[in-house]
Amino acid sequence: MEQARNTDQKCPVVLLLDTSGSMGDEVNGVMAINELNDALKSLHEEILSDPVLSQRLEVGIVCFDDDARVEKPIDLISAEGSFPELQPGGTTNVVAGINKAIEIIEERKAFYKSNNEAYYRPFIVLFTDGAPSNSEDEIEALDVQIQTMSDNKKFIFLPFGVGDADMSLLAKLAAQTSDQRLANKAIAYKMTNATKFKEVFEFVSASIGAAIGQGGAATTQLDPSVAQAVTFDLS
Repeated sequence: MEQARNTDQKCPVVLLLDTSGSMGDEVNGVMAINELNDALKSLHEEILSDPVLSQRLEVGIVCFDDDARVEKPIDLISAEGSFPELQPGGTTNVVAGINKAIEIIEERKAFYKSNNEAYYRPFIVLFTDGAPSNSEDEIEALDVQIQTMSDNKKFIFLPFGVGDADMSLLAKLAAQTSDQRLANKAIAYKMTNATKFKEVFEFVSASIGAAIGQGGAATTQLDPSVAQAVTFDLS
């Protein structure tokens, strides 16, 4: 059941999280799924302690492995609740994940409109550590969908890779500017290691805070020691 709401303009964000089996592998003494769960706990506390984000930022969590599922519907953060504890297993069905994230974003926007509520452009923030299990045709169709919806200002899509993530694939799916299309280039973000989820979440919440404070424009800079923008030639 949805909690009582305030009348502030909302900004919905979907955290789209890879929970495939590889997220449970230990690399250099670090297990990505454990770092991700710890970062989610910190994010929950950070949002609750922020007087603006706690009233305006609505968070949904979608996880994907063999299929996609909604682990937390889009809503304000509650002090009585907590983010789910994620478990790894299965393959990397990124197409199902992104489609599910888009689906619940569109449903939330319809909810706002039906209640005459203003909202900021939604964010979809993807984290993955591997290559997708989807076919090339599925990836191509998803790419067209993301580019079209981004051009129509349906959402802001931020893809982050960690570990052995297929960065060229993430760049392909990332929304391109008109200049990037002319140059046939695209950018995705590569996390320096799996211990940086907390810092990336801090960047995301700061970006959304900036968007709220500046009427929709996010200008926060990402620390290169946390994640670096990687440019790919798509020609």
